[in-house]
Amino acid sequence: MHVILPIIGMVITVLATLTAVVGCMLMGANSTPAQILALKLWMGGLSLLGVAGVVTSILLLRSGQANWARGAAFFPTVVISIIFLGALIK
Repeated sequence: MHVILPIIGMVITVLATLTAVVGCMLMGANSTPAQILALKLWMGGLSLLGVAGVVTSILLLRSGQANWARGAAFFPTVVISIIFLGALIK
């Protein structure tokens, strides 16, 4: 049972990362080249954040630290949510 929550967190993180990257792609439809470059950097950063969270969670699960793996799995989702809430406020 202690392995289920980190796996669910990893799935949610992958879906949140994919949603964020697709959202950044959609924002670049009518953008200038400078804005497109900034969006590419955002997409790269968000992708790295999601991959780092999933990889860290897998490594922590393999070492037997399920509680830390759960935190590492959900952390990128929280960060992406905060970024999107900040973007909605502006």
